[in-house]
Amino acid sequence: MAGHSATEKILALRSGKKEVFPGDVVVCDVDGIFVHSPWFFLSYWKEIGGVKRCFDPDKLILGLGHHVCLPADNRYANDLLEARKAAEKYGFKHLYDMGTGNGHIIMLEKGHVRSGYVYVGADSHSTIYGALGAFGTPTSYEVAEILLSGKAWFKVPSTVRVTMEAQPMKGVCARDVAQYVLATVGADGALMKSLDFSGSYIHSLSIYQRMIFSLLSVEMGAITGFIEPDEITRKFMDGRVRNPYEIVYNDPDCVFEKEWFVDVSKVEPMIACPPRPALTERVADIEKKDIKVHQAYIGGCTGSSVEDFEMAAEILRGRSIHPDTRLIIVPGTQDILKDMQRKGLIEFFTELGAIISPPYCGPCQLCCYGHLGEEEVMIGTHPRNQPGRAGVNGGIYLASPYTVAASAICGKITDPRRFL
Repeated sequence: MAGHSATEKILALRSGKKEVFPGDVVVCDVDGIFVHSPWFFLSYWKEIGGVKRCFDPDKLILGLGHHVCLPADNRYANDLLEARKAAEKYGFKHLYDMGTGNGHIIMLEKGHVRSGYVYVGADSHSTIYGALGAFGTPTSYEVAEILLSGKAWFKVPSTVRVTMEAQPMKGVCARDVAQYVLATVGADGALMKSLDFSGSYIHSLSIYQRMIFSLLSVEMGAITGFIEPDEITRKFMDGRVRNPYEIVYNDPDCVFEKEWFVDVSKVEPMIACPPRPALTERVADIEKKDIKVHQAYIGGCTGSSVEDFEMAAEILRGRSIHPDTRLIIVPGTQDILKDMQRKGLIEFFTELGAIISPPYCGPCQLCCYGHLGEEEVMIGTHPRNQPGRAGVNGGIYLASPYTVAASAICGKITDPRRFL
């Protein structure tokens, strides 16, 4: 009999079983719950008995600063106020308020995620936690019930794999490769599967760049995006994760349901076109269409690390932003913001005329600012471009920090290789 995938082994460990197989239904201990908009579940939680017990207040992480850096109206302000009161009343120990940043990145930065354990989040992009070799998957109102019991049931998924080898050409980064993988696998190519990323390329990346792949797994239909831990993973967790963790690997004789192989050296700058992330093309082809860019955005959970801003600065240094284009810079978290300050990146972007935002999701959501006019076009490093993400507009394109920066210079979608 073939060996087990890492996902199967994690679900077996956390359900107290010797082994599990794809299709089995298991009830697992949950080791962390992320909620970015707690007002959506608090009333239901109270209704079903939450005021009387919580399985472990230490395992609920509230990210109030995920979607909201500053309330745009009284409704948001009052929602935030009620969430703060609930945290104090019920003893929830981890509340990250406005200005702290993107909750998914905070979960990893602050040591709330560790290899070999199970995490859920009231957000579809909770697949991101697989970047540390954990099982991370989205839930919705079920978080209220999980918070009562500390357990969740899962149907064990089969595992599909993407293996990436070689190194990219100049002007191509992890976001380009991830978009290429998304186009290759397709919007439903990993539907209800565990998507496993492997190969020399993925293991050459920092955790922040690996997050892009795990997070975009949900755009391929996957319920989790797993990357086997290595020394880079261990170093990231050292000093962050307070509790013991368990490294879980795929068995050597594990058989994957399907495999894709990507030669990264052949990947060119890629761009997701409206109206969905999987509609990915080469930037060189879209550049020919002469598409004007009104707003360029570097931020979001797939493009707000220091590395992403350094890539953009590499293109922008010694150049200027097009007069008809706005450049918005949104650091992912306070830790990233502080690192940017130490490296002089905040001063650099400020002198360039960019708009610097407090850490949060940015104009990926209709919560604070960055809305577009009805005919305006935006290009950004964030994960989604479905209609309505930034109001009624002329379209949203998704690309790497290199491509976004090049487009901000030219005022239209531009292949960044001309500037490198």
